[in-house]
Amino acid sequence: MSVRVELLTYINQLEIIDTHEHLPVREEARPQDTDVLGEWLTHYFSSDLVSAGLSPEELEVARDSSKDLLKRWQLVEPYWHVARSTGYGRSLDLAAQELYGIDGVTRKTIGPLSEAFCAARAEGDHYRYVLKEKSRILLSINDNECQLDCDRRFLVPALRLDQVYFCPTHRRELVQRGDAVGVSVHSLGDWEEAMRRHVQRAFDEQGAVALKCGLAYDRSLYFAKTTTAEAEEEFNRLFANEHSPDRRAGIKLGKPFGDYMMHSLLALANERGLPFQFHTGLQERNGNVITDSNPTLLTNLFLEYENVKFDIFHMGYPYMLELSNLAKNFRNVFIDMCWGHIISPEAARRSLAEWLDAVPANKICAFGGDYCFVDGVYGHQKLARENVATTLAQKVVDGTFDVDRAKEIAKWLFVDNPTKLFSLEDRLAVAKQE
Repeated sequence: MSVRVELLTYINQLEIIDTHEHLPVREEARPQDTDVLGEWLTHYFSSDLVSAGLSPEELEVARDSSKDLLKRWQLVEPYWHVARSTGYGRSLDLAAQELYGIDGVTRKTIGPLSEAFCAARAEGDHYRYVLKEKSRILLSINDNECQLDCDRRFLVPALRLDQVYFCPTHRRELVQRGDAVGVSVHSLGDWEEAMRRHVQRAFDEQGAVALKCGLAYDRSLYFAKTTTAEAEEEFNRLFANEHSPDRRAGIKLGKPFGDYMMHSLLALANERGLPFQFHTGLQERNGNVITDSNPTLLTNLFLEYENVKFDIFHMGYPYMLELSNLAKNFRNVFIDMCWGHIISPEAARRSLAEWLDAVPANKICAFGGDYCFVDGVYGHQKLARENVATTLAQKVVDGTFDVDRAKEIAKWLFVDNPTKLFSLEDRLAVAKQE
């Protein structure tokens, strides 16, 4: 038996922690009026199809399950063919093969695949089949923004507050959010108190295990130290036109307000020693500004909030070496490979090899599926297990460490590191009983 086969056999039997998903909070919340193209083109591989030449208008037609499946397939087929060897495409082929017994996604298989997909949906219990039986995932940390009431057999929630508290556009949003936590919002201080109560309730009563920031899609990740006066000036604009508050259009607050609120939230996280997940690197969909999401832009936050556990997402792709430097330098910075194995399997392998040379092995989490539909999670975790096995085997072959050490590291990456980072010990005990 080769070293890689021995390690892959060991890794495949591990029950793992999934650090990041965007799944519907329970199976019955999945979109119902859809088929395999409609669901599988909601995320990731659709971006590769557009990159290959599919127009956004054609993509919308391909997603429309009310239209003929084969005609929609004909629209995407040329682009699917050239893109299917990407990590995104390979993940879907693996899902077709292992979840539905269909040999990949092609013109010949798309009809039977969609029939099998719809039959599985009708039968129900698909979350258990995919996440537990096939993927051997103990728990997935799920980012569905403020929806914390999820199916705890499979998911535990992350709390994402950036769009709620950093980007209000109208006074009525302040009223509604304040009412939800028992605060009458008349000032910036009231708004911060509402956010404090929201965080307290989420972590103490509703089971949140991490905070999450996705602002790299909308702005730079550099959050300057902003004065209260600057933030108040922005915030008070929401109280203009008091005589017609419900009819006037919303406004967009400036960067100083978002900067201020990030520091306010981090101060709360610092008090409690919370994990805080940050989107860095590649953004989903096409036509983004990658320099906004360089993880080095967060350095001032790492320096100031030493008690926050910064979980840095997506390998920082393409800033993997920069992330290596950050994790090596800062005790509160951790590397998360979520999304990474399907962004580029080769980059994931090379990056992990680099990190194992430069960064203590207790600071790396190996897997987060980062899908909004459950079938994709299977293909991603399979690629992740293969990538880690391949990288560790190479380290054994070149004499960096032996097989026993490789197995120990694999368990750290997939199980022990995320369990400790997100304090999941008690939740895992409950999940195993269920």
